[in-house]
Amino acid sequence: GLFIAVIIASMVAYFLGSTALSEQQAMQVAYIAGVNRIILTIGMILFICFHIRKAFDNREVEYILSHPISRLAFIMSYFSGFAILGTLLTIPVALIIGLFFNVTTMALLLWSFSLVIEIIIVSAFAILASLILKSAFSSVLACFAFYLIARMMGFAVANIEIAHVTASLRFDNVIELLLKIFSILMPRLDLFAKSKWLIYDNIDLASFIIILSQGAIYIPILLLMSVYDFYRKQF
Repeated sequence: GLFIAVIIASMVAYFLGSTALSEQQAMQVAYIAGVNRIILTIGMILFICFHIRKAFDNREVEYILSHPISRLAFIMSYFSGFAILGTLLTIPVALIIGLFFNVTTMALLLWSFSLVIEIIIVSAFAILASLILKSAFSSVLACFAFYLIARMMGFAVANIEIAHVTASLRFDNVIELLLKIFSILMPRLDLFAKSKWLIYDNIDLASFIIILSQGAIYIPILLLMSVYDFYRKQF
């Protein structure tokens, strides 16, 4: 279903980009990259949350754990499967952009790799939310809130900086403190899969190092939290 959605969304984005008066290819690449990024992220959230909660409701989890498999292996197996699935779903998007548009190979590889890391981080959080919360709907809402805040964190940090350098703007100290705390705790997903890398070949290696660092930090933390919560569950 996600593969079909990627194809349809790419066709629609291609058509919308062709209506631009200038820089039609840039608009098409931006639309295709942005729309498919959202589709893959939302699709993985929905699939993971409903799949895991359904497995709990149907007692599939209890049946699997009745076999000689540890709970750590169970979580890691689920995570590995979702990570592979997210990687495979990114390949069609990269092929569409690489085959039909004049995009440099290095920019396409970095963009695709950062998108894979973003999907893996969101998938790890979706696993955690599905284990902690008792319904698929609440898990999906928690994942949407996590993703929305992580995507908008750059805007919030920019507002803090603007308030400091602009005399006419004043930021409430309590809100500023809360935003600073959130910016430390939350991943900066606004730095992932930037469309400007594909359009202008403007590869920000510093941001890419931050992306790798966030993946190396947040993915293990989310998995450890999932394993800890799963070990505490009683069946």
